[in-house]
Amino acid sequence: MTVKPIHSLVAGIMEGVGEPALLLPAGATPHSYSLRPSDARKLARADLVIRVGPALESFLTKPLANIAHRARVITLMGDAHLSLIQHSGHDGHGGHGGHDDQETDPHIWLDPENARRIVSYVTAVLARADPDNGSRYSANSKKILARIDRLDAAVASILAPVRGAPYIVFHDGYQYFERRYGLTHVAAITLSPERIPGARRLQQIRDIIRAKGARCVFTEPQFSPALAHALTRGANTRIAALDPLGDGIPPGPESWFKMMRGLATSLRACLAGR
Repeated sequence: MTVKPIHSLVAGIMEGVGEPALLLPAGATPHSYSLRPSDARKLARADLVIRVGPALESFLTKPLANIAHRARVITLMGDAHLSLIQHSGHDGHGGHGGHDDQETDPHIWLDPENARRIVSYVTAVLARADPDNGSRYSANSKKILARIDRLDAAVASILAPVRGAPYIVFHDGYQYFERRYGLTHVAAITLSPERIPGARRLQQIRDIIRAKGARCVFTEPQFSPALAHALTRGANTRIAALDPLGDGIPPGPESWFKMMRGLATSLRACLAGR
């Protein structure tokens, strides 16, 4: 597994049988990560590699071809029958950071329905690969799916009071979460974190903050908040953090659930002015 939210869901399925390896350490972002020698050794030993897709983990393309010779590679965006979203430049300035507006958003784990599909798909894959533990995977999967249902309802309740409130995100990676819970950011500073926006783009964001009355600019823990402070200087706009990777949460079966609830509580607190 590459990112912590996917690792969390798979770790829950495998609980009591084994523990999946996680490639990305705390503080790292899949958009710009470089494999370490220890990562290469994990890939060389792996029987199964589960990734989101090359849109997120471009750093894996060559290693999967050259190192992970024995592994079956699961690409969730192509294999797990997920509901995918295309990036769209909806802030009135023709896209974010110069990227193709029709790129698929790879942050698939931010929609509980996709999380359900990932759990069901990976459970079937593991049961076929390891039939002796198939009943354990199935039992764990049922528990996880029930927990996802409860979490989904709780997050919807948390966010209900701030639906429609205008805000700015650091990068355009929250569309799955926003679609699920009726939220819409009015601008993203950049589509992809490895592209630093230029002066013209930053002025566009300042104009949007004033025109739309954006209540918050959200940063992310993997990146410097300096841009957010520059954008909000002189504006009545709060700054808060969103953590779509669960960076500050220990890896394991609880991580996805804590990350999702953390997103909801951070959005609610800032948008409601608490």
